[in-house]
Parts: sequence; C-alpha cells; structure tokens
Amino acid sequence: MVLRYFAASIVGLSLAAVSLPAEARPEIASGDQWLEGVDQEQCLSRADDFIRELNVPNEAGDIDRTGYFDDGVFRILCYTGGEDSSMLLVFSAHNDSIEVATQFLQFALEELAVAADTDEEAGLL
Repeated sequence: MVLRYFAASIVGLSLAAVSLPAEARPEIASGDQWLEGVDQEQCLSRADDFIRELNVPNEAGDIDRTGYFDDGVFRILCYTGGEDSSMLLVFSAHNDSIEVATQFLQFALEELAVAADTDEEAGLL
C-alpha cells in the first residue's frame, strides 16, 4: 500500500515538473521599421545610444544589441538595406505580460525612429 502511494506521488511530481516549464514561457513581441537615410552602422549607433539611456546590462554583436531587465530582455537588430538605409528589427520579451513587451517594443521603435528624424533635421545624415 505504501509503495502504491509512493509510486503515485512520483508520477504526480513528474507531471508537475513537466508542466511547470511550459507555464513559465515569456511573452514576446516583435516589430520592424525601415530607416531611410540611416546605414547599418548608424542604426547600431542609435541602438547603442538607446541602451545607454536605459542604463541596463547589455551585450553587443556584429549586427545586434541585447539589453536585459530583471523581468525581461530585448534585442535590436540592424540589417543593411542598401547604401543609405537599414532595416531595424526589435524583439521584446517579458516574463509575465505581453502588454509590457508590446509597450516596450513600441517605445523602442519610436525612440530609434525619432533619433533618425532628429539626425536628418540636424543635417547629420
């Protein structure tokens, strides 16, 4: 009888352990935007400035920048789109909320686009 309860407990714990990781998946949002008049290096520079303003831990790759929060992460990728344009991709993940991930995504896209518009107005491009 004790052996039967022990076996049932093991099976129950195994099923619980399998289902817990499935419930802990982050919520992910993604978006993109063409940056006309902004080459890949300038796109990456804007990403660096954006991350510096947020003052979060980060990593830099050849075409991407990744920032880390306590409850989420974001990645900014810059692809060349010709001589004077680039494609900006942003992925944002939050541990609990798709709304937070989506709001951060929109914020990042707006900030990076505004930086491009500001540079154009100042004659920097």
